[in-house]
Amino acid sequence: MTPKASIIAIVASVQLLFANAVEKLHWSLSPIKSAAVNDSGDPWIKNPIDQFVLAKLKENNLQPQPEADRYTLMRRLHAGLTGILPDLEEIEAFINNESDSAYSELVEDLLEDPHYGEKWARHWLDVARYGESDGILTVNEDRIRQDAWKYRDAVINSFNNDLPFDLFVKYQLSPRSDNISPEYRELRQFIHLGTRLQNNADPNDRQFHRLNDMVSTTGSAFLGFTFGCARCHDHPVDPMSTEEYYQFTALFFDQFNENPIASSKRIPLRITEPKVLINGDWKSPGKSVSPGFLKVMMQRSADHWLSEGNKMEGLGNWITDTVNGSGQLLARVIVNRIWHHHFGQGLVNTPNDFGKIGSDPTHPELLDWLSLELIENDWKLSHIHKLILTSATYTQRNSSSPEYLTIDSDNRLLWHKKPQRLEAEIIRDRLLDVAGVLKKDMHGKSTPVGDYKKALPDLPKSWRRSIYLQAHRSVHHPTLSLFNYPDSSASVGARSTSTGESSTLFSLNSKFLWTLSEHFAERIKKESTEDPKDRIEKAYMMALSRPPNEEEITIGKSILEGQDDVNLIRFCHLIFGLNEFIYIH
Repeated sequence: MTPKASIIAIVASVQLLFANAVEKLHWSLSPIKSAAVNDSGDPWIKNPIDQFVLAKLKENNLQPQPEADRYTLMRRLHAGLTGILPDLEEIEAFINNESDSAYSELVEDLLEDPHYGEKWARHWLDVARYGESDGILTVNEDRIRQDAWKYRDAVINSFNNDLPFDLFVKYQLSPRSDNISPEYRELRQFIHLGTRLQNNADPNDRQFHRLNDMVSTTGSAFLGFTFGCARCHDHPVDPMSTEEYYQFTALFFDQFNENPIASSKRIPLRITEPKVLINGDWKSPGKSVSPGFLKVMMQRSADHWLSEGNKMEGLGNWITDTVNGSGQLLARVIVNRIWHHHFGQGLVNTPNDFGKIGSDPTHPELLDWLSLELIENDWKLSHIHKLILTSATYTQRNSSSPEYLTIDSDNRLLWHKKPQRLEAEIIRDRLLDVAGVLKKDMHGKSTPVGDYKKALPDLPKSWRRSIYLQAHRSVHHPTLSLFNYPDSSASVGARSTSTGESSTLFSLNSKFLWTLSEHFAERIKKESTEDPKDRIEKAYMMALSRPPNEEEITIGKSILEGQDDVNLIRFCHLIFGLNEFIYIH
């Protein structure tokens, strides 16, 4: 039996096992359905993803857009996979490569680029509520955690080495295991990345603040479920009881020792063994509980995963178990996260909430097909990336058809490739990269950004990629904070990407941006002739990975008239301020 046939057989057996219960289950808790992919023969289709998308489009009397031009595709791929701009030689090589495999080869090359790990690690750090300080409300106590950056580097290594996602999950839920390769060992920090309460808080409050953070983040990050809602009462919408919530706290109960002191005053811990708390209050303890999981996703007793006595490893085994545990939901959630970052919105538009108050999938059969593909291909995320990136759905050009916008303004049916605003970190990285001053050395301790007294300015010694800036919870980085940098106190599945007045004023008045404009101008002078047209063409290729059109050349010449260095700096500043600089089409 082939691996694919084996997986399909497992899915079929699970479906049969749940035959009487499926109708009562929410779609996200139902077994994955193995959808048949029927080749319609449509020439637009490149791979099975397109079959699912095209079927939905036809149901709504829509047609997909043709493929975007090569300049657009190259810029789109680099932004989506590495965040680093291609150099002029790379652009020329791709544009002039007449091979049918040129595009797929570029996908392969970028997935093997070390900067891919930096780009995609940043997405996971949002989900993991990664921060390098305690997050204590009394900001002068919001101290830096000296080794937190090692978690970031382990995540980068995981993506660059294409670590199977099920192992990536298990390693993060094995905080005391030594049976992990050194390059991934710091993933064990995951459950401890959350915030703390101030030192003068009641230690009982501190204890359950941490437990709630661990349980809630585990539910959101891996399963897209809001576990924290069940702390005080049975979940009002999703199938999780308060008792089940406290069975999860029992899994984490011995992972830390809370100091029973508040401001030098000793206050004993009231709850020394896992118990249900009435209304979520440690002053009202209820019955004792044993470690357990979510019953709606358990086809065996908890002992099936906890039999070896290691509670945390048992949690990892249950979460990744595709037959008897929650592994199928895990696959759906991570596949949706990947889709979300490539298209700006997921097949499920609420990536951290797959429950009843979250969104339903727009293409449920496609979501299940991709999830099965992930499981079947050893949980390798690169396989899902390749499927998505080589689909006709992804390579479509952008469109502003008034007729289609009336039908589907949010592009939920994927009739074109909707523009996406770059993340805060990638905007800063690209500014530095275009100016020729970005330091691309990888890994190591984070660059300080200041403390509660004062944020540090963005000076040359800090001009590394933004993922290496210290993730201090009490300091707002002067550039990143303008572009919807996330709150790291809780798991974030989808960032806001609004462009407000502060970011507009940044592009006009920021000393940082004017300084980079000077560097950009010097780079252009070194890499071009004194011919204004040549300088304009070089500037557009460096910053936007495309040649300028005739109107842009005319405007550029009017600015550069006289070949004054000041005019060249102003021209570079104008390029940085273009809407296209921070949006990918």
